[in-house]
Parts: sequence; C-alpha cells; structure tokens
Amino acid sequence: MNQLLLLIFLIPILTNAQAKSIEHSDVVNVSIQNGLEDSNLQTLFDFENINYSEFSFQGESIKGKYFVIRMKEFSNGDLINTTTLFDESGNDYFKIDSTQTSFKFLSKIGREDLKTWIRGNRFGSKKLYFPIDEDNGNYVAKDFFGARTVLEKNINNPFYILAIITPNRNPDGSASYCRVAQSEIDPDNFGKEFNIPHYYLVEIEFTN
Repeated sequence: MNQLLLLIFLIPILTNAQAKSIEHSDVVNVSIQNGLEDSNLQTLFDFENINYSEFSFQGESIKGKYFVIRMKEFSNGDLINTTTLFDESGNDYFKIDSTQTSFKFLSKIGREDLKTWIRGNRFGSKKLYFPIDEDNGNYVAKDFFGARTVLEKNINNPFYILAIITPNRNPDGSASYCRVAQSEIDPDNFGKEFNIPHYYLVEIEFTN
C-alpha cells in the first residue's frame, strides 16, 4: 500500500521533470528534402548543375534564437577561408519565434565558380561566388544524412549541414562522393583523409 501511494506521489513529479528536460533540451532535430517535386524543373536544375536542398530544424531549443550560416573553404587539408552567407543576429525580424524553422540552400556549379543562395520564409540572402578547381573532378553537393531521415544535433555547437566536394579517388581509378560524405570522418579532415585538394563545408550556428 505504501509503495502504491509513493508511486502515485512520484508520477506527477517525474512527468513534470521529464517535460522540463525536453523543453530545455539542447537538441535540435535536422531534416532535409533534396530536389524538387516538379520533375521538369528538376531536370532543368540537373542540366544547369544546380543543387536544391531544403533544411528543416525543429526543437524547443531554437525558439528565441537566430541562425548564422557560413561557408568554409579548405585547400590541401587546411581551412583557408570562412565566409558568412547569412547573419541577421540581433534583428528581431529574423529571430525564430517558434519551435521550427527552415530554409532552402541552392548552389550552382559553373565553369569557373560556385554560386550560392539561401531562401527562407521571409528572406533571401545575397548571391555569393566562390572559386573552384576541377582538376580532381566535378564538384557535387553532398549532405551528411545517408540513410537517416533526421539528425540530432547539439544546438550549443555549430555543425555542418552540407559538403561541396570533388571525389575521393580509389586505387583502381574510380571515384566516390558518398564514401566521403557518409564516412565518420570529421569533415574538417576530408582533405587529408581522402586526398581531396579543395572543397567547401556549409556550417550553421544558432545564437542568442
């Protein structure tokens, strides 16, 4: 009887503690949709070497925060440049006012450069251009999801959402992109680990 009364007493406390733990969780759930539903438009995008990815972020942890998106450039295994693609921290218009936010990331590989653009629900970023060197092969945008549909990330740390890479060259001469992006290797070390001379990483950081 005493055990039953104790259990009845503890259930509300444990439930409330669990709810508070979830509410103040540092985890943000990240999902992605690659490509377009319109097959004709997707064919055009493929022809023009345009990658289209829509990223969604969900969790109590993002409410009241801003996000900053950066492009990091690596050459011969070293970080050589960091460019801010989008940052409106401090502007209340861009503060996340719910537990969900999303944006579309577009990149176009041209003959001499990489063009990027970010489109959100209430904004469009500047179109920026970055140099490319296709001596190692064509550049391709690859995410880090693999067979997963959702990634859980710690909101207190910046994290990568996309890599724009040339392939890893196998001893038999074949090339692989997925082997790089879906590996457990820290993306900062892709160049050294997979002998990729030049690549880019897209990073997001949530800020107060």
